Amino acid sequence: MNLNMKHVPLLLTLLCIPAQTTIAEFDAKLDFFYTNQFNSNIDNGGEIGISRGGLELRLGKKVTDQDSMKFKFKAMRDDYDFGGVAGLGLQNPWSSIDTVDFALSWFHAVDQDKTLFAAGLVRSSYEHDFSDGLVGGGSAGFIQRYSPTLTLGLGVGIIGQIHDDPYVFPVLVLDWEISENLRVTSDLVTRFGSQTGVELVWTPNSEWSVGVGISYDYSRFRLNDSGIAPNGAGEATSWPLSFRATRHVSPDFDITFYGGVVYNGELRLFDQARNQLSIDNYDEAGVIGIMGQIRF
Repeated sequence: MNLNMKHVPLLLTLLCIPAQTTIAEFDAKLDFFYTNQFNSNIDNGGEIGISRGGLELRLGKKVTDQDSMKFKFKAMRDDYDFGGVAGLGLQNPWSSIDTVDFALSWFHAVDQDKTLFAAGLVRSSYEHDFSDGLVGGGSAGFIQRYSPTLTLGLGVGIIGQIHDDPYVFPVLVLDWEISENLRVTSDLVTRFGSQTGVELVWTPNSEWSVGVGISYDYSRFRLNDSGIAPNGAGEATSWPLSFRATRHVSPDFDITFYGGVVYNGELRLFDQARNQLSIDNYDEAGVIGIMGQIRF
């Protein structure tokens, strides 16, 4: 089996690895989100806009004094709006893509400062049928607290790809408290979809927090049995630069307002024999969104 490492930028929380692993006896969070990426021009013709909506449920349970488990369920839809009279915009290679994730993570505290983790993931990303896009993966590594203000973790993961070899990616966990109100973390608030990255967070008071982050957004999905690549695969990648403000309405509810710019957008199209039919880049695009989180 050949291992594909072309997506080395894919980092961090793909398999539900948080920057902080200490949880209560039971912890539950429900996120729901909607974003809209405005239309931008595709280099080889046409234009594209993307809207994304979904929810993510995360459950944490302390099993023993040293062990804890986390479960994640995510369901979302990406609606692609292709347009124009030439190129990919005219071809309209796919429309709505549904993604469903199930992830389970285990954490074992070796001592007060070191934690081992292992995680597994089942994902389906598809245009027509859930079973068409099923892939699986896993990761393992360690998280080390070097001081009360600095935690770092490293690991390695592998995940299947539709119509391609599995690929290996690094896992990086980061939580650095620069000052009482300022920190850098890999546990992104704005982790819409499969975005992974780092965020600088400023917390001026107990009611608000503000963040700026850079992330890598990766999606690969199975296409339906019609169109220009029947039963093929599509791939969309980009680098969003995000700005967000979160209002901590109550101990049980947050609302986040999100804006940013998407850079280096790229779209690839493959047939069912794994042949790459096209690769297209699109211009920078603005994006706005809103997210809510309920804790219970």
